[in-house]
Amino acid sequence: MLGWLASITLIAIMAMTFVDVIGRTFFGRALVGTVETVELLMGVLVFSGLAITEVRGKHIAVETFQALFPKPVKRISIVVNLLLAVCITALLARQLLIKTFEIFEEQEYTQILEIPYWPTSIIMTAGIVLFLIVLVMHLIEAVFKPHVNEDHQATSK
Repeated sequence: MLGWLASITLIAIMAMTFVDVIGRTFFGRALVGTVETVELLMGVLVFSGLAITEVRGKHIAVETFQALFPKPVKRISIVVNLLLAVCITALLARQLLIKTFEIFEEQEYTQILEIPYWPTSIIMTAGIVLFLIVLVMHLIEAVFKPHVNEDHQATSK
């Protein structure tokens, strides 16, 4: 579902940008509200893709020294990296959840088209929470089944 949401969002961003550029270039008029709409859609696009990317192991991984480590040290390194990722993502999710409640309570909206921010904020919060769940699952897997995580790390290069 998140994959479809990300795909539709990307198509909407591309179509809106295309229409805006054509309008400005050939007709001297921009599409009203393009910037604020694209900003909202970018939030949806980025946060809906995080969990999918992590599940599929498609994040960029730079392993400068990890390949040189012996297996026990490499396992510890993987667990520490995942633990840091879980902690940082949990903090980000917490702050995004707090901000979502503030946006909803204050009924904030965009300046030109007066689009409410809360639907985008809810989707972003759901995306980062799903990402956090996937990270926690990978952390548990790394602790209790280290050979599985090494395979996951090898495929994500």
